[in-house]
Amino acid sequence: MRIQPNRWRTLRPCTRVSPRAFAVLLLAWLSIQPGEVFSQSLAPANADLRGVLKSELAVNLSADGLQKADIEFEPELTFDLGDSIRVTAIGRLRFDPVDKLEPSAPPGQAQSRSVVSRRWFVGDRGDFELREFYADAAIGAAFLRLGKQQVVWGQADGLRVLDVVNPLNFREFILPEFEDRRIPLWMANVEAPIAGATVQFLWIPDHTFNETPELGAVYAFSSRRVVPQAPTGFAGAVLFAPADRPDRLIRDDDYGVRLSGFSGGWDWSVNYLFHYGDSPAPARNVLNNGDIEIAPAFERSHLVGGSASNAFGKFTLRAEAGYETAKQYLTSDLRDADGVFATGEFAYVLGLDYQHDADTILSAQLFQSALAHVPAGAARDRLDATFSFLARREFRNDTIEAKVLYLHNVNDGDGLVQVEVSYDLTGDTRLTAGADLFIGNRDGLFGQFDKADRLIFGIERGF
Repeated sequence: MRIQPNRWRTLRPCTRVSPRAFAVLLLAWLSIQPGEVFSQSLAPANADLRGVLKSELAVNLSADGLQKADIEFEPELTFDLGDSIRVTAIGRLRFDPVDKLEPSAPPGQAQSRSVVSRRWFVGDRGDFELREFYADAAIGAAFLRLGKQQVVWGQADGLRVLDVVNPLNFREFILPEFEDRRIPLWMANVEAPIAGATVQFLWIPDHTFNETPELGAVYAFSSRRVVPQAPTGFAGAVLFAPADRPDRLIRDDDYGVRLSGFSGGWDWSVNYLFHYGDSPAPARNVLNNGDIEIAPAFERSHLVGGSASNAFGKFTLRAEAGYETAKQYLTSDLRDADGVFATGEFAYVLGLDYQHDADTILSAQLFQSALAHVPAGAARDRLDATFSFLARREFRNDTIEAKVLYLHNVNDGDGLVQVEVSYDLTGDTRLTAGADLFIGNRDGLFGQFDKADRLIFGIERGF
């Protein structure tokens, strides 16, 4: 059966607000001095209230016109409880009158997010999310962070090997910054010094996984790598069953430990994560009437790896590697019972950064992953490689920043080019303009969005 929207969590407004009305509201916001509205008198004496109001317009370079017209309000409140506990709360209220990235209130989050981590939808075009909510405390020499949070492992830019603690939201594929794409999780995070190093323990009882766009969204997946393809000549129906999402406390929780330190000029870490993969394998099942049912399933896996980095003059060398014991991939071989195979996967990233001067940095990365075994009809090669190059430069006393990021997958010959220029109009207002351009055909991870090339214009105001 097809997944139905989670109706009881959807809030319907009495009236619809036009895009023009929200544009007027945005201009009004930007004309107000933040201090006149958000003063410290609104919060307790020991609290700090700040945040960001921003808007981003995306123009599709195809005939589809606008991709989005986001207006986001992100408040952040910090306050102290006594002398030893600090609480941080970060929210995000978003409105998009275009409604093409997540058409209607997306029903998929009921399958991907736990109840305590879901967003609240206001009609079809607005949503609110408690992004982070945690308390920090020192217990002797140890540090404890308890609550909803992000944990960053590894040092790779744009590509993930070790940075898999938090799942991702693919509302805009991989175009936004990682900080905006990660889905914060409720967890206990403890760090303590040990023998000149630092040990970190994670307990994650939040059973939330990657959130992918529904069919009909601009960035809905279609690549053969991640979406099962109907056999040639198939005339039946394709049905979608709810994902079998793990939800048992303790038994289905994720657990992680990391040892990190600094030795001989090297920053290093050793990492271990016992977790469910955040992307369920879309296993197929041929029904008696000839129809195909897709039933996503999650698989337990062990991740073991580490990272290291060191600076040599103007150069910085970065390395990151990890081995997953159970990764799931698709196969088109009709003799395979469910069209999915599990295999071990070794992946690594080598990065080299060059700091030309105080204003210019160049960075190159090579990402490769190798599968332990590949059956007939596998949707990807045994060895897969992606190359990235980043150039960033600042001008006019750091008020203007220009950057270009290029990602290229060697196997499929597809890629992504991101260009962005930002200008600090005032101390708290930033203007941005850029472009996201996809290269390749629909079979590749990047090429599947070849018709989604866009121009981006944004404005951001802090308070």
